[in-house]
Amino acid sequence: MNRLMPATIILSWGISIAISLFSPPAFARSCRATPPAIASPDLQTFSVDALGVTLEIPRNYRSMLRSSGHITFHDPHSFSFIQCLARTGEYGAVPPYVALEVHPAIDPTQSLVDLLRERRPWLDYYNPEYVASTFAGQPAVRYVYFNEIYRLEIANLTFLSQDGRTLLTLTGPTDHPIMVNVLNAPATNLSDLQLPQQR
Repeated sequence: MNRLMPATIILSWGISIAISLFSPPAFARSCRATPPAIASPDLQTFSVDALGVTLEIPRNYRSMLRSSGHITFHDPHSFSFIQCLARTGEYGAVPPYVALEVHPAIDPTQSLVDLLRERRPWLDYYNPEYVASTFAGQPAVRYVYFNEIYRLEIANLTFLSQDGRTLLTLTGPTDHPIMVNVLNAPATNLSDLQLPQQR
């Protein structure tokens, strides 16, 4: 048995070298996330004429149309990171951003709260307080919840497109410059505004 041990050790050592030689190399990532760029104090107008929506966003921010039909807004560093991920097929955590969610073909006879709970059913888990408001002259609903993944408070503003056929939700971190700009805008007759009731 003692004579077999050196041969066994040599064989094991040879196998380990062979495995190390033929193992695939470690995956080298070409996309690297960097801290978000500071928002420009100057604003630019972003409009979607088909929906009758106009927003003021930082001049250095970029918009992105998603395959879902939603529109997202990103600082230049995050935008470049997302473009790199799309180009290389890599995966990575995208920094928090603001999105304009677009839900077409809604039932205009339903109230805003019923519509948003239907199109965003996971909201029932958070059970936020819905507050009547306005946006661009349209009735709207404001609400906030705490995102447990990002560990952030998320502000939301839900309203209808000008033709009343599409449910829109502007959503993002409460301290994001776009959300701060939108939510600090004065509401019109907020105390007198009533949520649309189901007919």
